[in-house]
Amino acid sequence: MRFKPDTISRCFPGRYALALLLTGGIVITGCETKTKTPENTPVNLKTPGIGYQTYKGITGRRTSVTLPDSSHVILNSASVLEVPANYLQGNRAVILDGDAFFTVVPSTDTFTVTSDKLRATVLGTAFKMRSFASQHGATVYLLNGKIRVGKSYHSATDNQPEILERGQMILANNEIDLMEKETYHPEELETWLSDTLRISSANPMALSRTLEEWFGVEVEMKGDASKAPAITNAAFFHATLEDVLKNLGEQQGFRYKISDNKVVITF
Repeated sequence: MRFKPDTISRCFPGRYALALLLTGGIVITGCETKTKTPENTPVNLKTPGIGYQTYKGITGRRTSVTLPDSSHVILNSASVLEVPANYLQGNRAVILDGDAFFTVVPSTDTFTVTSDKLRATVLGTAFKMRSFASQHGATVYLLNGKIRVGKSYHSATDNQPEILERGQMILANNEIDLMEKETYHPEELETWLSDTLRISSANPMALSRTLEEWFGVEVEMKGDASKAPAITNAAFFHATLEDVLKNLGEQQGFRYKISDNKVVITF
């Protein structure tokens, strides 16, 4: 399949979008729908008659959530997590619209995260899922243990789930009905968990992809960025999106606007 670089970010989120741009193996030409798939939403994924506790991530920050079984969630910027009232009654099943890292306490009951595109099932492990209902692309990165990941909608082409181990990830896109198992470097996710953002030798495009993955936001660039200097060496410790954009904007000469989970950068 071939795609254009200017459409890659809407087809594939975060780090993997940058990887596709930097590798010569894939050239992008479009993101057309091959198969019309049912559209799940966070609302219709809920079980009728069950109440839900809603947790919302603050734009540009990470929010820590402890579930009733002591499992831990790091909810990224502008993300939403729905937890059912019967969570401890054999229903460890949450709904995600956004970007979150899960550290799941082992139990005889499975733990399931469902988004509009993917469903991940574990007994006890650590993984990161990014799946915004407003975007076609989604990813799952496994850090430790094992996890089963499948499409949360019925696919006319392939409904077979994948089993992931450490260093493996899922790349999905419901617009083209795609779900593929790939590899990644677990050190990248461990760096994300440390909340220490380091940027080196990054041009504006690479910078925008880094911000997308780190803060779980969409980044749109306007104007001419061709003359902007590359970021040679910058480090941010437990910094908010606002902190990072203010610093980098001064270095690269751009203005920015943050709205919900979208950032517009203007050169």
